[in-house]
Amino acid sequence: PDGFTVMARLRDQASAVRLVVRDDAGRDVARSTPVAHPDPEAGVRLTIDGLESARDYFYAVEIDGDVDEVNVGRVRTFPGEATTFTVAVASCAGTGSNGAVFDTIRVLEPDLYLVTGDLHYGNIDDNSVSQFRTAFAQVHGSAAQSALYRSTPIAYVWDDHDYGPNDSDATSRSRPAAWAAYRENVPHYALASGGDGPIHQAFTIGRVRFVLTDTRSERDPNHATLLGEEQLEWFLDELLAARDTHALTVWVNSVPWIAAEDPTAGDWGGFAEERDRIGSFLGEHGITNLVMVSGDAHMVAIDDGSNSGYGGHDGFPVLHAAALDRPGSLKGGPYSHGSYPGAGQFGLLEVTDVGADRIDVALV
Repeated sequence: PDGFTVMARLRDQASAVRLVVRDDAGRDVARSTPVAHPDPEAGVRLTIDGLESARDYFYAVEIDGDVDEVNVGRVRTFPGEATTFTVAVASCAGTGSNGAVFDTIRVLEPDLYLVTGDLHYGNIDDNSVSQFRTAFAQVHGSAAQSALYRSTPIAYVWDDHDYGPNDSDATSRSRPAAWAAYRENVPHYALASGGDGPIHQAFTIGRVRFVLTDTRSERDPNHATLLGEEQLEWFLDELLAARDTHALTVWVNSVPWIAAEDPTAGDWGGFAEERDRIGSFLGEHGITNLVMVSGDAHMVAIDDGSNSGYGGHDGFPVLHAAALDRPGSLKGGPYSHGSYPGAGQFGLLEVTDVGADRIDVALV
């Protein structure tokens, strides 16, 4: 609610890089602490705080005293209390995609854009930070994506194609490089794993807690775990804490949750014991304020909770949102409101929080 972080890529080295922040009248209101940037191949992280909540701001990058007035960004800080806001949700875009769907999302002016995996299809199978840098540069080189990211706050967690090769897991040779490149190039919230490890994270908008899980870099089919024990314990702790402190929890989970049990499957059906453990935990602790948003499957689908219960739990609403530009596909199910494969799609999570004991959520 009081600040934001921008990741920027520079053409050359610089001795002092900082953000210049202006209000909607064009007046300078803040400047971040200058940082040196000796490596133009890497991203530079610029953070500003001390701002007002729920306010529109514009920002530009100042490089050694020169302000870039062309690539100006816009951001609205998050609210600090109960309010109404909209989150766009999508996944699965070819590397550097310049599809019209990104313009459509931008024009809607969501308060947040959630990328639930496959930001690109680099399918990197080497421990090469350089290859990940190239993939990110191709994403940023898309005019449509660049415009969206400069106008809308984002939160992003990967799936297989932007973490490693197709169906990748903890054994992928790309794992160390993926971890390092994410930290170097992606604006993110505090990572529970610290400076090295999976990219699970959580943050709050108003009275809503968003919990992002990494379903790739700790995945181990040989030990029937998709999240790994440490991340799973962190996740359950987040759910339990949010039950008492937040009106709603949004679980950002990249792969299909509703699926038939199948030990060979790459979705949660292949990790049924772990899924049952989560469901049992929800039921045991009376956690009823949960909604899931998901990607991976190249379709839009909604379930009202009729089919998402496991481990004795009754279930919770689920929204699948994809694909941005990939061919259509169907995964998992059944879904109470059907599933619609195809490209050029995304979803919306619309929150209307009137305070006290009432919060309304629409999945669109």
